[in-house]
Amino acid sequence: MPRKKIHHWIDGDTGKFTDGSTFRLARVRAPEKHQFGGSKATKTASGMTGRSRGYVNVKTVSKSFGRSVVEMRNKDGSINDRMRKKGYSKKGR
Repeated sequence: MPRKKIHHWIDGDTGKFTDGSTFRLARVRAPEKHQFGGSKATKTASGMTGRSRGYVNVKTVSKSFGRSVVEMRNKDGSINDRMRKKGYSKKGR
């Protein structure tokens, strides 16, 4: 799995890497930033990756709307699984 650094999170399931590419977490459905619960979802995802200073291991599983759909891991485990366990599997659009 390639190692990348996250530049910033756009919302709870979408973000941008330092190389400028955009990603979306596979099988995670979080509210958009402007929707109810959106800022909490963004902070949750950011907190999970912040412990590793934004460095994550990434596996691209597909492409959607010009961005990579990824499985993401850091030293604490799968970001995708942990977001789903927090309830972000059916929220958002």
